[in-house]
Amino acid sequence: MEKRFREYLKHFEKLDYDVLSDEEIEVEKGNLQLKISVLHQELLRILVGVMGFLICTCIFLATALSSGNLICFILAAVVGLCAVYMSLQYKTIVNIIKKLEMFVDKLTLL
Repeated sequence: MEKRFREYLKHFEKLDYDVLSDEEIEVEKGNLQLKISVLHQELLRILVGVMGFLICTCIFLATALSSGNLICFILAAVVGLCAVYMSLQYKTIVNIIKKLEMFVDKLTLL
């Protein structure tokens, strides 16, 4: 997915804004807003996953601290790392959204 959006961003970097007609500007802006809404839905999905992993991490950690079970410590660490990984994906998508919104602003000013 990230590769597809990188290619989409390259399309807008190469776009000659001076020769675009009003209809083309509206079409490009509509496409950008559609892509941004798709990414917002993806962010929400990732956020729910991160929250789930953090809750599971807390549960495993509480169990490990109360019982002293080594397996629960290991599970807490693994699930915590999954939450960190998903958080990094979240950050990447936020950066893509910022770039896309910059292009929407640029098209709006035309």
